[in-house]
Amino acid sequence: MIEISDSAVLDDKQRRVIAKIEPFTTGLDLRVTRGHSTPLSQLSTIAKLAKEYKVSFPEFSQDNVDEMVEVPGVGLVYRWQRTHSRLLHIGVIVNPPRTCTILESYVRPTGEEMLGKLMDPSPHITSDPIDFSQKVNGVPNIKLAARILTRAKAAGAGIKYVKIENVNGCCHCDLERTA
Repeated sequence: MIEISDSAVLDDKQRRVIAKIEPFTTGLDLRVTRGHSTPLSQLSTIAKLAKEYKVSFPEFSQDNVDEMVEVPGVGLVYRWQRTHSRLLHIGVIVNPPRTCTILESYVRPTGEEMLGKLMDPSPHITSDPIDFSQKVNGVPNIKLAARILTRAKAAGAGIKYVKIENVNGCCHCDLERTA
């Protein structure tokens, strides 16, 4: 069975994919934790992580996605940009709410150094992915969650790929264009 979090914002396409995944959960419980997001909700995620990892810069503000500030030695940046870059630098992977330049060294899992390069906003803002909790039957088991979703993908559920996000405790599923 698939349960949908009250906070998960889903469209018809995402709901159709979830319905196609459901038969692969017989006897098991999975939970959808996230669908669409807004830039402001993505900034809230960054704020929560900044607090948790104690990496907030003085100019950081979680109230305005577009406000910029002049930082000596850095230049004109979003108020959240240095905090976002520091999170990436320490290994906390989170997309920004707006396309921005990465201000600190961050090496993607592919080996690409992102310092000075642009990073796009979260796909939850620009596309239609679905995140599933790492928990199966209420117990953390991200590998089992990923196996269930991968089986559904192979059977044509409309999933483009399944990405395990250990730090976020979820399986991120990008959807096929025609799902």
